[in-house]
Amino acid sequence: MKQVYLWRFISGGLLIMQYLLTPVANAQCPYGITPGATMYDTVINTPAGINTILVKLPQADPMAGMVTCLQICVSITGVVDSVSVENNSASPQNADVYYIRTDQITGPGLSSPLTNSINHHYGPYTLGATNGILGSGPDFVSISRDTLLNAVTVCRTVNTMDSLMQFYGHDSVTYLYNITAFTNVTCTGGNYNSTVATSAIVRFHFQYCTCPGYVLPLNMRQFTVNRVADNTAKLSWHGYNDPAAAYYYETEVSRDGQHFSPAGRVARNETVGGDRYEFLYTNNREESGSFYFRVKQVYANGYTRLSEIREVTLRNSTMPKFFISPNPSDGTVGIKFVNIRTGQFKLEIFNAQGQLAWGKDIMIAGAAYIQPANLKSGIYWVKVTDAATQQAAVNQLIIK
Repeated sequence: MKQVYLWRFISGGLLIMQYLLTPVANAQCPYGITPGATMYDTVINTPAGINTILVKLPQADPMAGMVTCLQICVSITGVVDSVSVENNSASPQNADVYYIRTDQITGPGLSSPLTNSINHHYGPYTLGATNGILGSGPDFVSISRDTLLNAVTVCRTVNTMDSLMQFYGHDSVTYLYNITAFTNVTCTGGNYNSTVATSAIVRFHFQYCTCPGYVLPLNMRQFTVNRVADNTAKLSWHGYNDPAAAYYYETEVSRDGQHFSPAGRVARNETVGGDRYEFLYTNNREESGSFYFRVKQVYANGYTRLSEIREVTLRNSTMPKFFISPNPSDGTVGIKFVNIRTGQFKLEIFNAQGQLAWGKDIMIAGAAYIQPANLKSGIYWVKVTDAATQQAAVNQLIIK
């Protein structure tokens, strides 16, 4: 079913949205199922001087079907509301006016902007000597309400799977529409004033090519994500294994809940009764906070389905962590590493004046316990640096 949304500005800046329904079909679906599409039409009248518009396209429900393409069309009716030139010279001048305008839309799926440009010439005009009255007289010329673009349409089709994935969800994606308009005036005397105001009636036509959700099922249920360590999350789900279909699961991760990247692939379990799946994700990034996960089921014919999104909080795992024991100490001290990956590290101990008191390059494999040389009484700083990432951690040490 094709859904049409009409948005219009009326007096006072109020935005009105109307709904229309019209059937449409134009896509290819698995197994020869009749395709369909969902279209969003938005018509906006921009007031003169309002040249930037944010347009929101509702995302496609991932449980409702598969998006095979998105067609974006922008139809522009461009209006010159007013262009004026006034002679400030004591002698007559000839003026040529060049109106230059570019309409541009940017947003998801558009590797380059959708653009339309126009350059229109007005004149030449013979302007009399200034009469000292602004906005009138033989020294002044004005062009108003001139429609230069009459429903000029530019389109783009998005059909790559990686680009289409960002259009799934229960929110919206945002596009930026921008009008750049100005005038170049050539005047024989060079002493003049010029103003320009422009507006547009813009139709945004977004059409999803969709295949119905019942063509192939989302063979998973009970999807959960739990933190099992500071830097590790476990994704779990149950799958309805279908021996007649070829598919696999792909886990995806995101930091903002909107832009996802692959985290790993899980093959279909061929074992009878083996309907439980798990995937461990380890945070190797130099960041902490909320991580968002979803599972994408990918069929051999290219059909994909998406799970709901789950959120979990993880901590940065790449920062070296270690404990000093005993602390304070009588001079003999041990350093225990608790989350260090296998690799080369630099261990350094500095005194209160910042001078290196002891140092050594060490190889650590998992948990380790290093005992440096005896130290004299005082306050020290123990620093561990990862040779690969150059990340470092520092703890204070007190020797009695």
